[in-house]
Amino acid sequence: MIDNVTLNAGAPWSVTAVEKLRQLWLENVAPELVGQALGRPEAEVRAKAAELGLPQHVKPHN
Repeated sequence: MIDNVTLNAGAPWSVTAVEKLRQLWLENVAPELVGQALGRPEAEVRAKAAELGLPQHVKPHN
């Protein structure tokens, strides 16, 4: 069984996925949750957000 977080891992980003990333990111959705929504690991989501010049999210300290 493929878990949703790695469903699209390593795949090229579609225009739709980039738009969804931008929307969720600017709504301040946690990168982990954005990754789950897009089927990508958090690291890929953060890397793409940085590539797009989106403001950096800071992980909360536990």
